[in-house]
Amino acid sequence: MARSFTNLFFKAAKKISKLQRTALRLATPKPAKKRATAARKAAAKPSPAAATPRAAAAASLGTGRWEGTRQFSDGKGRQLTYARYTPAGATPAGMPLVVMLHGCRQTSLSFARGTRMNQWADAGGFMVLYPQQSMTRQVQRCWRWFQPDDAHGGAEADLIAALIRSEVARHGLDPERVYVAGLSAGAGMAALVALRHPSLIAAVAMHSGPVVGDAHSAAAGIGTMRRGSLKPLLPLIEGVADPAVFDLGMPALILQGQLDPAVAPRNAKQLFEQFRALNPTRPEDVPVERVLGLGTEKAYRRVDLIRGRKTVLRLCEITRLEHAWSGGDPSVKYHAHNGPDASALVWRFFQGLRRTGAPGQ
Repeated sequence: MARSFTNLFFKAAKKISKLQRTALRLATPKPAKKRATAARKAAAKPSPAAATPRAAAAASLGTGRWEGTRQFSDGKGRQLTYARYTPAGATPAGMPLVVMLHGCRQTSLSFARGTRMNQWADAGGFMVLYPQQSMTRQVQRCWRWFQPDDAHGGAEADLIAALIRSEVARHGLDPERVYVAGLSAGAGMAALVALRHPSLIAAVAMHSGPVVGDAHSAAAGIGTMRRGSLKPLLPLIEGVADPAVFDLGMPALILQGQLDPAVAPRNAKQLFEQFRALNPTRPEDVPVERVLGLGTEKAYRRVDLIRGRKTVLRLCEITRLEHAWSGGDPSVKYHAHNGPDASALVWRFFQGLRRTGAPGQ
């Protein structure tokens, strides 16, 4: 016991002596010349920790032109804030257009950063619009998909459609290649925009979205999110859509995390059935199922409905994803590293689809 105590004593004394020497060295001032040289070196070499967040934020917005907080008015007194992204070194004329609708508690800027869709715009050569819900309309910036009537959610969908038409005309974009995508409440609004304006929209993508037409109040919307719909599915679409959609069809991509605590995965299966009714196929055109990324954090089950050589309906059930944009920037709320890159899946699905005979804008 005495030997053990002695060893501990000398170890402690040695450690205290080392700390004293360190403190003395730190307290001794450096010569002025050396301090100035050290300061110049520090200024010439910025801290990586300080530079990284800014560099990462800039990179997430792409290398092209980002125009935030723009204002659109439809001439009826209705206004909408939005952001626009144009790839660098490209002429907008003839470009496709992808419209991105954020979820609750998000902004156009956070959605652009989290999804990194601008980077795909750089690679694919398309313009991106990010409409932003007003807090005066909904305090949490939720698009009012849960009130699809003409005075609420329907009016918001029509305002977004008016913005799209204005931008297509202003920049000479390709009217046959206009697409809309959204997350959560944004997915619900994307569905409304597409269904109310089928001649304008070539395809829609809905990530973690609710079944269409089930809810007609905020309280009912929560119920829909938690359990899907208990009603017949086709009449729900008929109640909110332009009848022309049943003749034109509406290609759709549906993405859903299987661990989502906010929007029950049953919603995605019901959305698949709703849009299957809008994209009829021959009896022999059965859905094609595949599992991709098996055994990894990117794993998902994919179900494709193919008409001719084109996929007109796709369901992606993402195994390890909660309520977030799959494969996004996890430093931005409601975006997750887990799962495949949803922005890549969205753009690849849109690429092969056109609204043939779309009216000139």
